[in-house]
Amino acid sequence: SLQAQLKYLQCIAISCLVLAAKTNEAEVIPSVQTLAVQSRCKHSPAEILRMERIILDKLQWDLYTETPMDFLNIVSTIWPHLPPRLPQRNPSLHVALLTKQLQHCMACHQLVQFKGSTLVLVIITLELERQIPGWFPVITGLLKKSTGRK
Repeated sequence: SLQAQLKYLQCIAISCLVLAAKTNEAEVIPSVQTLAVQSRCKHSPAEILRMERIILDKLQWDLYTETPMDFLNIVSTIWPHLPPRLPQRNPSLHVALLTKQLQHCMACHQLVQFKGSTLVLVIITLELERQIPGWFPVITGLLKKSTGRK
């Protein structure tokens, strides 16, 4: 149970609004200063941000969690360095294709049980296997490690 002084309730409420908006990736949130002005909050943006950090600490939350797109972006940066046998392809079009495949996977309710990194690794593995037959046995160990299996 947490207790707060009455004078901080408005600051806590605005901080919680900012945190809620940050957890929804699609949400466009105004600046903390704009929120403070629009809500007629008596606390400064610095105080609101400080309260946000306090709330995160009390709840032991870390707002940054990697998304499947983060993993896909990491892979896309190293993709040009993969074996030269790969056919030349426009990198942005290739990433767009992989992104579309990832979106289809994430929309499938049966795949929700898997971590985003696992989905990306499977997509990349299938793409490599398509382009370089025999690649799958090489990456099987990584797949097992990413799912926590031995």
